[in-house]
Amino acid sequence: MDNENKDEITATAETAGAEERKQAATELGKFQSVDALLNAYLNLEAEFTRRSQRLKELEEGNKAQAMSDSDAPSPEGLNTQMRALDEEEKKRVIEEYLKSIQGGKSVPLISGGVPCAAPRQTPKSIREAGALAAQFLKK
Repeated sequence: MDNENKDEITATAETAGAEERKQAATELGKFQSVDALLNAYLNLEAEFTRRSQRLKELEEGNKAQAMSDSDAPSPEGLNTQMRALDEEEKKRVIEEYLKSIQGGKSVPLISGGVPCAAPRQTPKSIREAGALAAQFLKK
């Protein structure tokens, strides 16, 4: 009977072990075993370290660039210089435009030199204003 007991206990142990492995496999998700999970974790940790180092390098580069930018002239000084250049450029462009216009191509303001046909009439009362308005509307 001892032999039968041992076989029964071994079979029960194997069944329990298989159930534990099955439960562990479902808890591990997509990983086949604990070793596969450990390898994936180590690879993830190495990648995280590389990305953290790269981020630190980029941040240091940005700080260095910001410091070198602070050595540049102030925006107020640049604005003053740009305004002076802009004013000179405006004057130059306007002068060229005026020279091109004055080249004998002026437009006559009055054609034929004929003055107004009738002097302007200003009404002195409301009655005269009404009469002028009536004449204007009849025409």
